[in-house]
Amino acid sequence: VGNFGCCWELNDGLKDWQKPMTRTSKIAVIGGGMAGLAAAAGFDDAGFVVELYERQSYDSKRVNCGEAMTAVSKIPLEPTVENGFLNPLPAMEVEVYDGIDADRHRTGAGTFPAADTYITDRNVVEQSWAEQLSEKGVDIHENQSITRTDFHEFTDEYDLVVDATGQPSLSSKALGTTNEYSGYMVALNSDVEGDFTELYPNSRIILENYTGYSWAFPKTSQRANVGIGWTVSDRPRDYMNAFREACERNGWPVPSQERTNVAIIPEGPSLDPDRTYLPEHSVVRVGDAAGIANRLTGKGISQAVESGFLAAELANSGQLHNFPDRLYQRMKTEYIFATVVRYFLETRNPKVLGAAIRAAAGIDIEDVDRSPSTVLLRLLRHPVLFARIFSRRRVLNRVYGGMTNQWELID
Repeated sequence: VGNFGCCWELNDGLKDWQKPMTRTSKIAVIGGGMAGLAAAAGFDDAGFVVELYERQSYDSKRVNCGEAMTAVSKIPLEPTVENGFLNPLPAMEVEVYDGIDADRHRTGAGTFPAADTYITDRNVVEQSWAEQLSEKGVDIHENQSITRTDFHEFTDEYDLVVDATGQPSLSSKALGTTNEYSGYMVALNSDVEGDFTELYPNSRIILENYTGYSWAFPKTSQRANVGIGWTVSDRPRDYMNAFREACERNGWPVPSQERTNVAIIPEGPSLDPDRTYLPEHSVVRVGDAAGIANRLTGKGISQAVESGFLAAELANSGQLHNFPDRLYQRMKTEYIFATVVRYFLETRNPKVLGAAIRAAAGIDIEDVDRSPSTVLLRLLRHPVLFARIFSRRRVLNRVYGGMTNQWELID
């Protein structure tokens, strides 16, 4: 066993990771969030023997970050209230301000359609998906916290281990490589009750001249997920106080600390793409464990679901060795565009950012993240603004760094 490019030679001349896995191959999925559920569904649909391990119980509240879900049609559930899909979002409103003080000024705003997007109770969505998988024969182990010792045993017991445990991943902890991950973002969020009739059924994201943003995602006219997130470089000393102040200045109910969750979100790509598949350990990493969330918005649910299904698809056709490149190429333009826009947050330039939001308004919110060419074509209609954005040496350096896969040039 060697590094990524090494493997065992078989008698028929095919390398081990080039051979299609058989229908008796046993798959362990560690982590029962959206990425893990997608992987379990994909491998099960392909006919593999699948076991999923989740450290908590689906019956109890697990997490309420990532409750604005795009590309919902890729999730094999009926988007009903019973399954956790509460508000079929008409549009996302985005506002840009020049600060967080009382005398701040709005520099731009835009409304972005949100087809195929729902505001959800994520724990209900995951519980419904897990129940569906269980009914189909997937063996689901709840309240199973997998240790590092367990992980090593799993790599011997199963033909493939899918690591969907977040960043840093269980596999990195077990292998002593947690430093292989780079940047991350910190987010606080809470489910609150109050009067959201002014906003509902739309949702709102507010950019306030720090590298991050705050949000309100109404589930009903009287209940919403509210939150705030920062990059590590811009995170405040007192997270909870900053969260309270954001709610107060934006007119949202202030949550209690007891009802507030803290999440760690990758700055994609926060992991070398080649490290998303470890053939020497029969491990593939998906979702946050693969370091693939959007480095501007922190959005990662549709990316997580896509990565889980992609791993199953490639394993089924004997092409799992292509997973790192295939996943990275699907995300690459998203990474590049996100880091360009993030530059204007990092350099405190809300006027350019506000103008860009006005220019891009009307594009579907999922396309803004996943199809940046749509936004670029819109910006080309505004040549002066386009020049203000792309005539900057540091912006061009970021584009070059991303295009040539040299993400260290972006720091």
